[in-house]
Amino acid sequence: MTRAKIPFILYQWSISLIVLLVAGCTLPATPQSAPALTGDAIRVESPMARPAIQSGNGAAYFTIVNPTESADQLLSVQSTVARVTELHETTEENGVMRMIPHPEGFEISARAVVELKPGGKHVMLLELSVPLAVGDEIPLTLTFEQAGTMEITVPVMEMGSAPTDHNHGN
Repeated sequence: MTRAKIPFILYQWSISLIVLLVAGCTLPATPQSAPALTGDAIRVESPMARPAIQSGNGAAYFTIVNPTESADQLLSVQSTVARVTELHETTEENGVMRMIPHPEGFEISARAVVELKPGGKHVMLLELSVPLAVGDEIPLTLTFEQAGTMEITVPVMEMGSAPTDHNHGN
């Protein structure tokens, strides 16, 4: 190799190293990890609801963590802020998004995490009796087959550019 090529190769290598270091600095210091499967009872983490207008429809999301050795079933969710509360799932079929009601609820396998999130499983709040504004908190009552009922408080939060009237064509 000639002397003229060595500095150019070092220059390219130096630039590549700098790019990698700068890119590394912009990454989160601690990667997001899955909820820990610790404890002795089903629990709910990270609840949130999207803003919505009164008499419109809203949606709520959360993560269910089942650290136990027994499966359970989320049978239903109730709320005082909506005339009807249903469990739904968004699916895509042949390029078309559909909302599928799940009146049977959602299975929560033993030692598993089930995430209710936009674009997936979620709680529909139909015909809201009050508007849901950012900063509000709404009560939900979750009923599990084995674990019984669980009361949670869900904060209403902005969710990016998502629509605030979550109608699903109803």
